[in-house]
Amino acid sequence: MNDPILPLAQVAHAMPGRARLRVADRRGDAAYFASVSKGLSAIAGVRNVEVAPLTGSVLIQHSGPLARIGAAAQEARLFVVGEAPHAAREAPEVSIDPKVIAALALLAAALWQMSKESVLPPAITLLWYASRLGGVWSLDGDGGNGE
Repeated sequence: MNDPILPLAQVAHAMPGRARLRVADRRGDAAYFASVSKGLSAIAGVRNVEVAPLTGSVLIQHSGPLARIGAAAQEARLFVVGEAPHAAREAPEVSIDPKVIAALALLAAALWQMSKESVLPPAITLLWYASRLGGVWSLDGDGGNGE
């Protein structure tokens, strides 16, 4: 038997009555997606089919289980339904300088003191420490490392 290999349609999003599949191998093939639209529309339980050849997307509105529609699509030689691989997302590494945290805390305390109308000396002193710790400027002209 010399059947061509069917393209893989990965389930991008599925909910009851609606599923979006991606057929990456056939992206841009308008003739293929026209045949998919026609073939899926002929399957019992499929209410509506929208295809987007440019993105390789197939939106199916259906009743009944998606597995049954997938089996019928495979039988009609349209595609094989498979699950999209779940890519493990790594959290980006964030490094926060403790001096910046302390400077922000001092700035917040200074603003709180100002809201209480305690500008002199508490707010000014807190702003001074925050600016020195944050490296805004220093008295010794070393570029403001706050030490």
